[in-house]
Amino acid sequence: MNKKISLGTAISIAAITAVFAMVITYTAAIRIFDSRMNSVTERQNMYQILSEIDITVRQNYYGEISENYLQRNISQGYIEGLDDKYSFYLSADEYQLAANESLGYTFGLGIDISKAADGNIQVNVVYEGSPAAKAGIVKGDVIVNAMGKDVLSVGYDKAVELISKASPKVSVMINRNGEKTAYELTKSKFETKSVARRMVNDNVGIITIYEFNAKTPAQFNAALTYLRNSGVKGIIIDLRDNSGINYEYACDILDTLLPAGAIMSVTDKNGKVIQKYTSDAKYIDLPMQVLINEKTEGAAELFAAVMMNYQKAETVGTTTAGHATVQKIFQLSNGGAVQLTVGTWSDSLGEFLNDGAVVPQFEVILTAYQQSNRYLLADEEDPQLQTALDRISLQIEVESEETDEEDTESTASV
Repeated sequence: MNKKISLGTAISIAAITAVFAMVITYTAAIRIFDSRMNSVTERQNMYQILSEIDITVRQNYYGEISENYLQRNISQGYIEGLDDKYSFYLSADEYQLAANESLGYTFGLGIDISKAADGNIQVNVVYEGSPAAKAGIVKGDVIVNAMGKDVLSVGYDKAVELISKASPKVSVMINRNGEKTAYELTKSKFETKSVARRMVNDNVGIITIYEFNAKTPAQFNAALTYLRNSGVKGIIIDLRDNSGINYEYACDILDTLLPAGAIMSVTDKNGKVIQKYTSDAKYIDLPMQVLINEKTEGAAELFAAVMMNYQKAETVGTTTAGHATVQKIFQLSNGGAVQLTVGTWSDSLGEFLNDGAVVPQFEVILTAYQQSNRYLLADEEDPQLQTALDRISLQIEVESEETDEEDTESTASV
């Protein structure tokens, strides 16, 4: 039975509902206003203190004030106040360098270095097409003198600083197998070769990805095509020491390797998904292994995790850095920029992550000597690589047996 109510009752109910709605709206508005006012008050207090410091300094400081240097350090100090190691201020020159690196170009000598066992500067990687490569510097060279200063005398950090700050001419003394040679190099802009490839054991390809930038997907595809045309039956992807924030380029490569499905999503501070990356149906059907270590970070961690989620690769090495946030660079009116953490990333499943770090399926820890000389180790001296080779050889063998069984079944008579 339908129950009827009078017009007066209906009007009263509507009025009460409207009052409740107004109260709720007013309460929410007051909270938002209070929050904003608190924020405004806090900002006003901050600006007031900064203004007091500025007035006090200008009235009483004995030395000269460099306005550019002061502005830079104030900007740096603000971002450092966020207490986020992935957020920082970039000067105009630093921003231009970062923008070029993201596009796949680098300005410099084109070498990756570390501290040698004797305290000198060890050259670990020489990038193809770089000033160092053109000058004849090779992996394994040891820099014993930088800008006329003996490395051991001034110390490793100071020597590296001398090389970094010198521009464009850099003079170094190289020790190669006991023979010392002087080099004068000129820093310049060159295209970064972020991918290297080679064959081992006649049927396994190794693709090393040093970083992810705009040119990495094309370089990876070229390496993959070369290896497949060479008849590889399995691929090892080396992501050790690979770090960076360019997730989109890692996703481009994952799209090539994986079947259709989700790759990555980015969630902002309000819990809103602001980016999604997916893979299409085309994929590479080859046994794969991924090498990772404690310096594998950011986009490289995503890469390793997703490959495991899709069961397209096993991982070998040590637990990664745990960089589970996403950064974006915002340019400022003075030509500089700030890099800020804008959200967190999650992969398709997340089951292989531990506080944002990827835990390898096969943990292999290097000795201190192996770690400091990893780039100089022969293949047989690298236990992480050897484990990956053993695993992929087993995968190739199993797939070969399965193929033989399928061929036998298809040719059997009935």
